[in-house]
Amino acid sequence: MKRIDYILIWGHGIKYFEEIRLLIRESPDFNIKKIIFHKPKSINKLVKVIYSYDYAPFEHLKAKTKYLKKTPEEVIFLFIENKNPDVDYLGEGSFRHEESLSLKQLKEKIRDKYNPRKDGKRTENHIIHASDNELQTDYILKYLSFKEGVKIFQSRNKYLSLPYYIDKINKLKIKKIPINALICNIAVGKNRYDCSTTSTNIMNSPHFQGLTKDISIYKEYIDKYIGGVLTEDYYPERLIALSDKLEYLQNDYCNAYIVVKKVNNDYLILDGLHRASVLLSRDMKKIIVGEVIE
Repeated sequence: MKRIDYILIWGHGIKYFEEIRLLIRESPDFNIKKIIFHKPKSINKLVKVIYSYDYAPFEHLKAKTKYLKKTPEEVIFLFIENKNPDVDYLGEGSFRHEESLSLKQLKEKIRDKYNPRKDGKRTENHIIHASDNELQTDYILKYLSFKEGVKIFQSRNKYLSLPYYIDKINKLKIKKIPINALICNIAVGKNRYDCSTTSTNIMNSPHFQGLTKDISIYKEYIDKYIGGVLTEDYYPERLIALSDKLEYLQNDYCNAYIVVKKVNNDYLILDGLHRASVLLSRDMKKIIVGEVIE
């Protein structure tokens, strides 16, 4: 049965963020659902939060986590769909606990590659921590102010192919519109911690600019804001692959409409900016969309 887990990259492991994401993507068992960069007020307090739901009392973990007090006060949470938990019980006595073997294997693979080394051997100053069960994931999401916990990943739309973060849609009007009437929200600001969104025509989006001018435009945009207002697992290769393979509203994706909302004389994209950018880059003039009717 699928479940939601999380991987936490500690401050001394952030430099391996891209490599860790790639290792997760390479596994068919996992799908990155949400990425959050986080600067805790105190790394000591965060350590206590992380291990407060651990199977072992925190007193037993003090020596084990002592090294974390010296790590940078910035971490990354990667919330992942675990499609094959392969749950077993590990440990002995009071330390016996439920754990996903597939996630444990991935966790150890990452640690083997990127944990600090001493005399050529892996140290136990782990660069990542991972959840043992979904209750821990739920607790951490609530710590990060997602009051619904793991329920945020439940789709609110049963009959439409839409991501979990789209609110429930009661009525959708299918219509054909000029593609240049599409606008989108993009991130603006200094960095992922100091940013907001603004609306612009999709021709001005880094998505379209990346496809038609230089993919580095899109990469720089993602690198700057991912983990802030951009929490999906976006990356240039994904956009390029979409551009190569997209067959809009065909076969298994016949109901995967670009969803929009009418704003004055424009149509604001709620879901489907990447697809719209690809279609515009193909010089499409009109596009079939699903307009939310409130």
